[in-house]
Amino acid sequence: MKQFCIVERDSHEFHAGSKARNDVGEILTAQGWTALPVHRSQGKGTPDKLKMAAVTWMDWRKVARQLSPGDTLLVQYPLDMYPKVSRLAIPFLRGVKEKGVQLIFLIHDLDSLRGVEGNGERQFLELADLLIAHNQEMAEYLCERGYGDKAIRTLDLFDYLLEEEPTACNTQDPWEVVVAGNLRPDKAGYVYRLGQLDSKVRFRLYGPNYQEGVPQVGVKYCGQFPPEQLPKTLRGGFGLVWDGDRLDCCDGVFGRYLKYNNPHKTSLYLACGIPVMVWDQSALADYVVEHHLGIAVGSLEELPRRLQHMTREEYQTLCQSAREMGARLRRGAMLGRVLRAYESSKDEVTE
Repeated sequence: MKQFCIVERDSHEFHAGSKARNDVGEILTAQGWTALPVHRSQGKGTPDKLKMAAVTWMDWRKVARQLSPGDTLLVQYPLDMYPKVSRLAIPFLRGVKEKGVQLIFLIHDLDSLRGVEGNGERQFLELADLLIAHNQEMAEYLCERGYGDKAIRTLDLFDYLLEEEPTACNTQDPWEVVVAGNLRPDKAGYVYRLGQLDSKVRFRLYGPNYQEGVPQVGVKYCGQFPPEQLPKTLRGGFGLVWDGDRLDCCDGVFGRYLKYNNPHKTSLYLACGIPVMVWDQSALADYVVEHHLGIAVGSLEELPRRLQHMTREEYQTLCQSAREMGARLRRGAMLGRVLRAYESSKDEVTE
């Protein structure tokens, strides 16, 4: 019985989405899993879709031929390609499951949480023996969607592999807040209102699609960098995890999505030893507070008051917890824990 994982070709976009996928492949291959490569979409438009349809069919036929009864295959869902083209993988996955291959789906994103149906989500996930969700809220959502008969485990946080520990990221200044990620106005509209907050709080922005306009007091745009280089450049005393258009809550499709997902930027901050600020209604809030990884606020307008009343000792406790968790994320401990627990549960059933 062998263990295999699907590995898609690298993406070179300036946000952390591709790094999350690449890290999963690297963690698994380091643990002895065999990588099975498939192509990802490279362009846009009808010509690329037609090309990818043929390539995808050939890729998954090759994958299916390499699997035997009793093997395990881990798939990162959704596949990094056009949703309709990705469905071409479903018959091959159904075929290997029927011949006794165990299927694990590690979830990066769920369109149904944004109200989008018809992209093959159910056809993929119903084939799983194990679903790896971001957190308990996502796990409960999956049960509500009818996947309660599956084994469901939670990552709690995504790993963030780094070759060495960043030593200069945390400036030890809690009033200096990092915002990293896609700064597109329809996703992170709030960043264009940060200047309305108390100027004692200073924000450093990192990421693509920033629309520079009228300068904001206390807000500095620092550029965009590949995920592997960002830890060498990131500087701040807290890392902010926020989405939507408003300062007083996380609103809109992207803001509401925080009630179920674990943004990868959270792992970036912690891997750099920087504690985090999260929305108090987000799926991450309880975990962050319980493990002393940062603070949870209902509104960004609370930040001056919260920071004013935070003692130096309290802040140092958060920094120490962030450093300890960061060490775990940098070595891939979270995914390793989930897979070990799943294997142990299977062993108990067979004994």
